[in-house]
Amino acid sequence: MWKNILKEIYNNKIEGVGILPHYEKYSILNISNWIIDNFGGESFHPPYPIPFKNKKHVILFLIDAMSYNTFKLVLKEHKNEFPLLRKKHFLPATSVFPSTTANAITTFMTAKSPAEHGILGYILFFKELGSLVNMIDFSPLYGGKGIFEPYLVNDILKMNTIHETLNDLDVKTFIHTHSEIVGSGLSKIHNNGSNIKGYKSLVELFGMVYDKLIDFSKNGDKSYQFAYYSHVDSIGHKYGAKDYKYKSQIYWFLKMLEEEFLKKITDDILKDTIILITADHGMLESPLTKEIRFSNDDDISKYLSVPPGGEMRMMYFYTKNRKEFSDFFNSNYKDYGNLISIDEAEKFNLFGNKLNKTFKERIGDFVMISKSNYSFVYKYGSSFVHLKGKHGGLSFHEMIVPLIIFG
Repeated sequence: MWKNILKEIYNNKIEGVGILPHYEKYSILNISNWIIDNFGGESFHPPYPIPFKNKKHVILFLIDAMSYNTFKLVLKEHKNEFPLLRKKHFLPATSVFPSTTANAITTFMTAKSPAEHGILGYILFFKELGSLVNMIDFSPLYGGKGIFEPYLVNDILKMNTIHETLNDLDVKTFIHTHSEIVGSGLSKIHNNGSNIKGYKSLVELFGMVYDKLIDFSKNGDKSYQFAYYSHVDSIGHKYGAKDYKYKSQIYWFLKMLEEEFLKKITDDILKDTIILITADHGMLESPLTKEIRFSNDDDISKYLSVPPGGEMRMMYFYTKNRKEFSDFFNSNYKDYGNLISIDEAEKFNLFGNKLNKTFKERIGDFVMISKSNYSFVYKYGSSFVHLKGKHGGLSFHEMIVPLIIFG
C-alpha cells in the first residue's frame, strides 16, 4: 500500500519545481480531517485513508521536522529494536506549502488548508500593522517581542480549531507541548477549545499522555490528544539533516515512545485507541556554500517595497514593480530559485485553494522556491543567520513525512 501511495505522491509534482502537497488525499491536511471523520463529524477535506474508524480515543504525536527518509533509515539501522512500531502500518504523506511549522501545525489545528487559515509561513507582511511579523511569537522582525499578540491572538484565526469542532462532537481534547512555548502567540490561537499542559522531558510527556488516556477511558469519554515534540527540528537546523545527531534525535524519540508509552498500552485499551505518529514537514541539508545572501544594501532591495517574507527555502517578495523585479531576479538568481507569481502558485494549488485579498497581501506578489539544496538568506538585523538544515520548499526531503498508525 505504501508503495502505491508514494508513487501517487511522487507523480504529483512539477518538473524543476518540486513535489506538490497532495491535498486531495495524502497530505497532513487529510490526516487532520480523518480525525474529525473518525468521530463521526463532517470533514472539511477528504480524510486520509487510514484503515480504522470509530475509535474512541485518538492520540497524535507530531515530531517537528522528522523526514520520511530519515525515519526509514532509523528503522532499518535498528530493525530489532522496534518490535511494536515495525508491526504497524507505515505510510507516507506530504506536508503543506510552505513546508514549515507555523503553517503546517495550523493546518493540523484547524483541519483547514493554508489558503483557508492564512498562517502562510514564518514571516508574513501585515498591511494593517505596517510590518513584517514573526508568526511564532507575533513579533515585528526588528524587536518588540510579542507586541502584536493582543491584536493577532483575538483576530487572526477566523475559524474554529479542530478542538472546538471535536467538542461539538462530544470529544474531550488535550494538548501537550514544551513548557517554554505554552504561552507563545501561535500556541494561544491553537489552544482554543482545549486544555494545554507543558512538559519538560520525554518521560514526562509520555507519562502525561498515558495518564490522560487512562482517565478518559475510565470516564467513558471520547478523546483526542495532540502531543508536540520540537527538538528534532532544533537539532536539524543547527547541525543539518545529514548529521548523526539529527538521526539520533529521531531514534531516541521513537525508542522512548516504544518503551515509555506503547508497551504500557494494554490490548483492552488499544482496541478503542489509535495512535498516529507523524511530522509537520521534513528537513534538507543546505550548507553555507549554497546560501544566496543579500540585504537592504544590495540591488535587489531597490525593487522591493519591504524586505522579503517566508523562509530561507522559500520567500515571498513584495515588489514595487512586478515586471522589473521579475526581470532582475531571473537575470541574477534563476539558477538558484524558481520565481512564481501568486496567480501561478494558485494554479499549481500550492496553498490548497484560492487566496482571499487579505491573505494575498500577507505574501505579496511572488513566491520564490529554492532549487536543489540552495537557500536564500536575507539580513534582517545586524548579521546573517545561518541554519545548516532548512525546510519550507518542495523537495522530497522537505515535503514527504511518515505516518505511523498504531491501533
